[in-house]
Amino acid sequence: MNVRAWLNTISTTSQTLPIVILYVTEGCNLKCRMCFYRNPLPNELTLSEIETLARSLHDYGLRHIVYSGGEPLMRCDFSLICKAFGRYRVKQTLLTNGLLLEKRLADICSYLSEVIVSLDGPTADVHNAIRGVDSFDCIVQGIRQAVSLLGNNKVSIRCVVQKQNFRELGTIVDLARSLGVQRISFLAVDVLSDSFGRTGSEAITPDRMSMLDEQEADEFSDMVEQLIADHTADFESSFISESPAKLRHLVQYFKALNGKCDFPRNVCNAPMVSAVITSTGDVQPCFFLPGFGNIHEKRLDELMKLPEAQFTREQVKHYSLERCKTCVCTLNIQPTQALLNKF
Repeated sequence: MNVRAWLNTISTTSQTLPIVILYVTEGCNLKCRMCFYRNPLPNELTLSEIETLARSLHDYGLRHIVYSGGEPLMRCDFSLICKAFGRYRVKQTLLTNGLLLEKRLADICSYLSEVIVSLDGPTADVHNAIRGVDSFDCIVQGIRQAVSLLGNNKVSIRCVVQKQNFRELGTIVDLARSLGVQRISFLAVDVLSDSFGRTGSEAITPDRMSMLDEQEADEFSDMVEQLIADHTADFESSFISESPAKLRHLVQYFKALNGKCDFPRNVCNAPMVSAVITSTGDVQPCFFLPGFGNIHEKRLDELMKLPEAQFTREQVKHYSLERCKTCVCTLNIQPTQALLNKF
């Protein structure tokens, strides 16, 4: 039983931190049109600092570390980062673009509980146009390698739905099935926040190269209904992670971007059970909300208990932040899940 995590979910205090998303670098080997991470930052956390962080997180109740970026596999010492967290027997998940999977996986597979690979199209033409690099064939081979080494119950695919691929949902599901992965999930492209390395005008101007226009949003609605009709078994088995209702939520999001309806109501308690730690040590309540300190300045448990951190949790709990109302990526851990350590 994890009473401290349960207390987190029913309050705005921080007793523990069971889930952490760690950006191990902002360097990336793709050039995605909806993301601007390209080069590592000069002051990214060293291996020694990450080892110290792992110990601090363990002391504060870490149960699940999620590696993100940038592209985590760009770090030559990534296997040692996995080893550092492996000492504490926490669940380790890798979010990756997959380009280096075939090359790096053998060194890290013993540490990983799950690998989630970004794949944004069923063909090289679609995927490569979005990702900006001729990468599809290599990524598919990396997914096959991951399934072979880890087993299909530890490998999944995530697809970011956007203008260039929204008509391909059915064939993307078919590809995922043919690759033998455990599941596929769909996420709407974020076009409103300053996340993903956006700066200046990129952070305040909706990305119309990626978002669906009004006519496309209507077409996407039809595509979703067709997918629901054609893939009943895949929804029932959770091979498609989202429920039909959640996919219709994506439709409403794109229609709302065009001013045709309100944004769908989000239910999220990410800041109560998780945090994002950037590659330079900044601590944020989630991907999309401002940080409240750096691990170089204060101990992690002190940062999580700062008044501004608690105030952010209160705002999220009361659904008062505009950023929450247009969010594309939510997390909702129920009190019972937290009590039973289901992270």
